[in-house]
Amino acid sequence: MSALQVLRAWLGLLALSLGLAGAQAAPPDYQDLYTHPERALPMQQHWQMQPVSSSAPPWAEIFMFQTRFDPRLVDRLRWLSLNPDPDTALAPALFDALDGRTLFLAPSARSLCNGRWQVVRVESISNSSVNKVLQPATKVWLVQHKPGGTLEATTAYGRLDAQGHWAVPPLTCDGSTTNAVFSADALAYLMPDDAQSLPSDLQLDLVYAQPGLRDARGRWLAPVPPSDITTAQWMDYKKQIVTPGSTGSGLIDPQGRMVIPFIFGMLPDATAQRRIQLCSNAGLRLLRDAQTPRVCRWQRLQRSQGGEGLRPVQDAATGRWGYQNARGHWVIAPQFHEARRFRHGYAVVAAPFSEDWRPAGWQDAWPMVRQYWRMGRYWVAEALVRNPSTAGQWAIRYGLMNDAGQWLAPQAQLPPQAQLPLQITVPSPAGDRNGHYAQMLAAHLPALLGRQVEVTHLPDASVADYERLAAQGGNLQVLFTAMTLPRGGLPGLHQGPPIDTALRSLQPVTLVASQPLVLAIDSTQADALGIHSTDDLLAYARSHPGRLRVGTGEDGWIGQLALAQLLARSGVDLQRVVFPGRYPDSDVVTKAHAVELVLAPVNGLATAVRRGQLRVLGTTADPAHPQSLDGITWPTLGAHALLAGLAVYDHFILWAAANSDAAANRELQQAVAQLLAKPEIQQQLQGVQAVGGGGSPESLLALEAQMREQWLRAQDLAVP
Repeated sequence: MSALQVLRAWLGLLALSLGLAGAQAAPPDYQDLYTHPERALPMQQHWQMQPVSSSAPPWAEIFMFQTRFDPRLVDRLRWLSLNPDPDTALAPALFDALDGRTLFLAPSARSLCNGRWQVVRVESISNSSVNKVLQPATKVWLVQHKPGGTLEATTAYGRLDAQGHWAVPPLTCDGSTTNAVFSADALAYLMPDDAQSLPSDLQLDLVYAQPGLRDARGRWLAPVPPSDITTAQWMDYKKQIVTPGSTGSGLIDPQGRMVIPFIFGMLPDATAQRRIQLCSNAGLRLLRDAQTPRVCRWQRLQRSQGGEGLRPVQDAATGRWGYQNARGHWVIAPQFHEARRFRHGYAVVAAPFSEDWRPAGWQDAWPMVRQYWRMGRYWVAEALVRNPSTAGQWAIRYGLMNDAGQWLAPQAQLPPQAQLPLQITVPSPAGDRNGHYAQMLAAHLPALLGRQVEVTHLPDASVADYERLAAQGGNLQVLFTAMTLPRGGLPGLHQGPPIDTALRSLQPVTLVASQPLVLAIDSTQADALGIHSTDDLLAYARSHPGRLRVGTGEDGWIGQLALAQLLARSGVDLQRVVFPGRYPDSDVVTKAHAVELVLAPVNGLATAVRRGQLRVLGTTADPAHPQSLDGITWPTLGAHALLAGLAVYDHFILWAAANSDAAANRELQQAVAQLLAKPEIQQQLQGVQAVGGGGSPESLLALEAQMREQWLRAQDLAVP
């Protein structure tokens, strides 16, 4: 086995240091970037979505995002692109509507081609531009450091995976852009299998077609839909993005003063009871047609007299209508597109939509919510707003609300140390057990640490990368891995890679979880050989030395230790067959028939056990904590008299770099302990047959010493 193979089996590379927080100035335009690449601003600030005051929410900060997604997919959309107003100097990001985390471009993804190209700004992230595996497109500004010290700038598109790394980089190292490059290897951002919207105690409701959310008691959450039909109709008209020259019907008095604004369709004349019927749309759809439901209300009018002597007249010069008296004098100047006679002191007219009209008490800082969508555990609101981020013009922006009815707004992460995410580096591909536990930490630790947590999967790394990681990670980076203890292995037992010194320099943080192995036998062989229990196995092995073959992973992994303990304690002879990687899968038994027995984690064997292809003889769990599957409790090997004391676990551990701060590591350890104490997390661990950790760094060092003794005893290298 090569040194690099062993290297990959031990641990992974920590991501490079983060760049500086972004400046507060507005970004340059593209021409400025191309002409003066040396003036490029630093990368924008990271931020988090935080609940804000419900009594006086800062609407300009809440509704400041531009997003692009297909509403037809929103019920299975997990990631929402959030592109803030560029003048805020906040970086575009992706928001996970299931876990509530905000994903940015990873620090290690900010340079390309060995640092020759630097990402100086993220322009936008789009869920409307996805490839066949549904990766979002990301537009970035880049500056190249050319030979001789000159700089060159460009803009390009790439595609991000779920850790913020480039699944498809924005350019190749020869300078070509990769806009058309397709990659099928990264995670999807639209996840129809596991990202369905979840139930909510908040209820979407309508008032005159204006959407709003009610809590469990029926109370409206801000912004509250209007209670009168005139305000609702004005909002509906505004939210259609009124074009210049649009007209509506309204009501005037004999002095030409507007009584009802010019925002309705064809109005009937006021009746003898001095009331008028006002109608508005009742449907939720923004695009109206003849089938759109409508709702009508009678509105009583104040007493008014006069106007009977006035008659509507069209001005020949302008084509507009006004009102003249009996002598032909203009009393109300021609200004209307249509005009009807006065009845009971009022006249219905059609006039241009009044941009200046506002309902009584209206504040332009208020958003007009056009529609709500349920997305994961959050509500996405689309609104028409006018604030400094829209340059004083009405524009469509988006906001987020959690299930507690709290609006979320971007908050810069301060102090500077806290505003940089904590990087958890996993030395294996996404989707394995390391990744499962690391994602669990990333989903829940931000609320306990007050900082973003990002997971980076780096299964391939050089020796120099590992050495730099162990020495320079600081307080920004930690390593999460199922690493064999003791670190660096034992001389003569493990063939350690040339990074033993770096491994031993890592600082302990905490044990996160421990998971035992399962010893299973081919069901057909079990029946043929009469092996249905640990007693049967040991009896057969004594009478047939070396006949039974047991599959384990490579040297150094926990399967080797578990089998060694079984043999040392029982005195039987079983033939070990080594398979590449950490563990063999069930195929080596059920398909290849290369062995009769296998030692592997439950997740690698559960399907074959359920199908009846494998039969569980026992687990390496502590007898006090037996494991089960589908309600069936499995025996533990350590419960057998000859194997008493046998308990072997894979340990999933957080480590920190040599130059990390002990206080910061202790704070992280305490946050993990709080997380693992939550009932829902304990239930989640039980679902994968794991036991939670959370102990102190000192207890982790004690575990390492214990594992050293287990290896020595099992290999008969020391006297028990």
